[in-house]
Amino acid sequence: MDWQHFVQQLPGIAYQLIREPNGRFRFTFLSDSAVDLLGFESAPLLKDAEPLLNAIHPDDVENVISSSILAAEQGLEWHYPFRFIRPDGTLLWLDAHDSGRVRDDGTLEWSGYIVEATHRRQLEVELRSSEKRFRSLVEHANDIIFTLDRNGIIDYLSPNLERHLGYQPNGNLQQSFEQFVHPEDVSACHAFIQALFSDGSPISDIEFRVRHQNGDWRWYACRASRIDDQDGQHQYLLGIARDITEQRVQREKLARMARHDMLTQLLNRNHFDEHLARVLQHCAAQQRCLAILFVDLDHFKPVNDEHGHSIGDQMLVHVARRLKSCLRDTDLACRNGGDEFLVLAHDFTDLAQAEEVAQTIAARLHDELEKPFAIENKQLQISASIGIALYPAHGATVDELVNCADTAMYQAKNAGRKQTISAQLKSK
Repeated sequence: MDWQHFVQQLPGIAYQLIREPNGRFRFTFLSDSAVDLLGFESAPLLKDAEPLLNAIHPDDVENVISSSILAAEQGLEWHYPFRFIRPDGTLLWLDAHDSGRVRDDGTLEWSGYIVEATHRRQLEVELRSSEKRFRSLVEHANDIIFTLDRNGIIDYLSPNLERHLGYQPNGNLQQSFEQFVHPEDVSACHAFIQALFSDGSPISDIEFRVRHQNGDWRWYACRASRIDDQDGQHQYLLGIARDITEQRVQREKLARMARHDMLTQLLNRNHFDEHLARVLQHCAAQQRCLAILFVDLDHFKPVNDEHGHSIGDQMLVHVARRLKSCLRDTDLACRNGGDEFLVLAHDFTDLAQAEEVAQTIAARLHDELEKPFAIENKQLQISASIGIALYPAHGATVDELVNCADTAMYQAKNAGRKQTISAQLKSK
């Protein structure tokens, strides 16, 4: 691989900077893109880097230099966003990444790259100023760097592959990415590759799952750019992939929080209503029926008052589990709030079938909820009052059906609790 061409084609600025024992800073390598991005010619900075360092914003320069020196002295990777003032007065936000070390003679050395902060999602790679230096920069990057052709054949994977995914790196892989990527994500990856080879336009990051050697799946975000030869022929894609598994876990957790009641893990009312609205549209289009069950626990307040909310919360968790055990796979349940629950059973051919299934679910619920609850060495007893409403007999909207089932539930309570009452069928 032509590493010099490789470096010059990539976005950002690759550099190697040293601070000599006498305190003088100078670059031993600075890619040509420094002229366009920073407004400085490379050659003078190879003798004295102070003009460029002095262009760092006055409010940032002390922290930039002191933190990078400390990182180099401790042999740590360094990353710092800062403001930079070009010679023409333009203010830029830059994002610097490098690795530092102390040479035997006390010289501090940093190898890394700089990108505009406004383009932080662009390809991030570490480069080097000679074949050995360039390879070192790439291979010591924190993220996985790779190259592959338009057929998805991987030609290069950085050695940190082993640290990330447990695989021994191989300099000449010649393997398809499909061997590592989750089958459900393969088609999206192929589309991503072909789009880059077609016109090379910037493309949003793609996220996909990669198999760890231990069999686990890890989520990665990838950005890539097309590398062309001097004749403009498409040669390969150069990409960088970052492990975002923890971010995905947090995103999925937040998504669950938006859809589910955090205590019982049932759907919350908002998400239940959204799903019910979609089911109603389907039923209207296909002339199908559905049933809503409004479940209210009997004698739950005394449990809270006598034993405390901790015991009450545990009981609600147990109630949710028992409720789910009474449902069919296609049924949905939500916690409406407090000690109230809603159940949706749908896709029935007629009202009689909807009523029959709803009554069956209600009977199971009565049986399950009247069994004692063993919580913290206490035997607690409750029951439930249940109201049933049917579509299209009792309404055509979410609010109409839920209110109708709520009314029927109160009729059940007034009838002595432990009851199920269906709303009276109304003529169309």
